[in-house]
Amino acid sequence: MKKTPLLLCICGSMLAFGQVGIGTVTPEADLHIAGELLVQDNFKAGTLGTVGSSEENFKLVTRTTNSTPVGEIKVLDVNSLSVAPVNVVKYRFTNIAGDNMRDVDLQYATSDYVVGVSNFRYLGDPIKKIPVGTTATIGTFVIRAFESGGSWHLEIQNRDLDLPTGDTVEYEVTLLVYDKSYFRNLPSISTNLSGSNTGTASSVPNLY
Repeated sequence: MKKTPLLLCICGSMLAFGQVGIGTVTPEADLHIAGELLVQDNFKAGTLGTVGSSEENFKLVTRTTNSTPVGEIKVLDVNSLSVAPVNVVKYRFTNIAGDNMRDVDLQYATSDYVVGVSNFRYLGDPIKKIPVGTTATIGTFVIRAFESGGSWHLEIQNRDLDLPTGDTVEYEVTLLVYDKSYFRNLPSISTNLSGSNTGTASSVPNLY
């Protein structure tokens, strides 16, 4: 009979400390934080398992590097985003002047997105080679996405040669549009190979 009160006290203690609240006296989870969270050291999340239909409303937790001090934890609400982290957009351009699509404003803000060129398809009459000395050339064909005036632009053209009068061409291109909430555009790395066809890049980008 004397052991019963002690057993009840132990059980009561386990129930009382089953949930921990910071900033709240009524925790609703094992660890309930009401307010901001600051992590000064590394922040790592475990492997995300299979998400079932009843768990689809999960949020992403991120550690910011521009807070003062660094390390503020924020919730990224994917439901409030107008685009996905990576977006695949297909474009088709017709009725081009010659083959020269010098500058098309894609209207993606460089402050919000990173744009890369993926698949490309050339439809129509071929560029005819012209003699240059003892060889023939088809000029310099360029496909690139570039930044200008705060937005991403697209260039697809042969910078040296034009189609003959009456010939036509169409371009199909797939763009990968990355949301900067998840990705960042790393700086360019320039390497002089000194006339060789092998070498080592001059630096390694900071990926962290």
